[in-house]
Amino acid sequence: MRVGAFEIRRRETQAGATRAGVLSCSFCHKSEDSVGKLISSPSDYPRAYICDECIAVCATVLEDPRVPSVADAMVVTPGEETHPLLAHPLASSLFTAMERWIRCEALGGDAAQEFAEFRSIAARMGV
Repeated sequence: MRVGAFEIRRRETQAGATRAGVLSCSFCHKSEDSVGKLISSPSDYPRAYICDECIAVCATVLEDPRVPSVADAMVVTPGEETHPLLAHPLASSLFTAMERWIRCEALGGDAAQEFAEFRSIAARMGV
């Protein structure tokens, strides 16, 4: 079933059915046969999926008032110093490399090249 740009897959109740192209959640890696719903990203590249169970975990984290949001954590109040690594000229490159590495890992690919790039930048930063 398609909802806007998203595709929702419901678990099929075929006992013992094995198919060559079984999809899985990009977060917990459970197959589409072991979750209730599997939702795809709106873009084809890279295609990512999230299951209803991971969505429930994310919703719980977002609703918890004790957990500061990422936006709250990044707000710098006047007079507050930022971490020296965030002011480093290579910080943006490091975060971009880390994002590529995590995305490749989440999609089940071989992330050795992305990890090597991340380590190289971190080494140049002295981390």
